[in-house]
Amino acid sequence: MDNDKIDQHSDEIEVESEEKERGKKIEIDEDRLPSRAMAIHEHIRQDGEKELERDAMALLWSAIAAGLSMGASLLAKGIFHVELEGVPGSFLLENLGYTFGFIIVIMARQQLFTENTVTAVLPVMQKPTMSNVGLLMRLWGVVLLGNILGTGIAAWAFEYMPIFNEETRDAFVKIGMDVMKNTPSEMFANAIISGWL
Repeated sequence: MDNDKIDQHSDEIEVESEEKERGKKIEIDEDRLPSRAMAIHEHIRQDGEKELERDAMALLWSAIAAGLSMGASLLAKGIFHVELEGVPGSFLLENLGYTFGFIIVIMARQQLFTENTVTAVLPVMQKPTMSNVGLLMRLWGVVLLGNILGTGIAAWAFEYMPIFNEETRDAFVKIGMDVMKNTPSEMFANAIISGWL
């Protein structure tokens, strides 16, 4: 995919920052910053500004694609669950399948809600204006909606398209039901740990 399309942003949407107020471009010159950590911070903050300024439709389509890609996690875990039953170490291999979707999302630079925390928050933390908070809420809302749509499409396809045998479809349902057995507080605690990782 063309980097111009990946970095596409709307000219009407702009993050408020001290550099932009002074009419300066953000420069990441490691030699002029106090530390390498500060240079990394500035680089991440600049990436965050680009993310916050991206066009909503570009964000939505990337988020839908990420939701579809996350279906690969369920796909791999479900297939491993069925095909490796009774094999020593199958539990570890089955859970390794969970990473497949994340690997696809990262390699394709797609928009996954859990990946939009630190990068997008840094510009808001540096200059916490209502405009910047609004841009952050817009980003999170569009990406979460797209991820839910993408995973919903993937789940529908896995269940209703004649791709998998009955045993594999049952494994998909069992995996989903096992997750839903958690209490709301367990879900919340798991979400915090997952988001941190």
